[in-house]
Amino acid sequence: MSDELYLVFTMDCERIARFSPPGGPQDWNISERAIRGFAETLLENNLIGTFFIVPETAQRHRELFLELEKEGFELGMHYHAQAFLDGRYKKYLGEYSSEEQYEQLEAAKDYWEKALERSAESFRAGNCSASDDTFRVLKELGFRQGSTYIPDRNIPKFAAVWVGAYPYAHHTHSSNRLIPGDMEYFEVPITADPERSRVWGGKDTLQLRIEQVGKEVSPQQHLDLIDRIIRDQVEKEIPIKTIVPVTHNFFDYSDRENPLQRHLARVAKYFWEAAERFGLKLMPATIKQIHQAADAF
Repeated sequence: MSDELYLVFTMDCERIARFSPPGGPQDWNISERAIRGFAETLLENNLIGTFFIVPETAQRHRELFLELEKEGFELGMHYHAQAFLDGRYKKYLGEYSSEEQYEQLEAAKDYWEKALERSAESFRAGNCSASDDTFRVLKELGFRQGSTYIPDRNIPKFAAVWVGAYPYAHHTHSSNRLIPGDMEYFEVPITADPERSRVWGGKDTLQLRIEQVGKEVSPQQHLDLIDRIIRDQVEKEIPIKTIVPVTHNFFDYSDRENPLQRHLARVAKYFWEAAERFGLKLMPATIKQIHQAADAF
């Protein structure tokens, strides 16, 4: 059993709210301050992570993302059907057929790659929306890994039903999104409470979502959750132990008086302490690096 704990902080980078029905930052200035402040806070704590970026935001913040890539961050693709292009798509990704998903994601991938002049290899679906076809479609399009779901999320409205989904990093199945398989496409789920405590009116599992603090959970509840997550993977002898916190580019993480920035810094520091207490070596990582580590294990 490995004594390494892979930690990848993630940020979903959306279009501004007026172009993004599922939600977005108030304006591009807040978006930039969120992205830069998030990265600076992590780097100050010797951590990195993965940005999941919708195509239009990749274009808007191109130079910023390329700068952060040089600091060790990974640039992955994020996708909300309703926020892409001119709003022509009205449903959630998982509601579309495999052919329709392929068509949309192919166009989005092309847009993203032209914006950043990089290959899009890692993916996250907006709202965790997916069907049993989605992982296969992603593999066919050349994506290699992702972080698409929250275990036990149950929101049919979003086509985001993950009740019973395998909660640890794994290769995916070609026709069943809930179980491991032998496809090359590798999934590192957003980390959720192993005790399955609920938030959002019972629709979602408690997770390390930074912006929940002050609304649904206290800072101490997040620190306790980190301990439960690590203990669960140690006791079950999970070979590739991972933790994936999440946030969005809606919040000014460059403002050191912002309670969310303070909580991000608190959590970032706490991971080092918690890993040491459990006798694990903390490995700051990206989603791609976790896939590479799993294949080399």
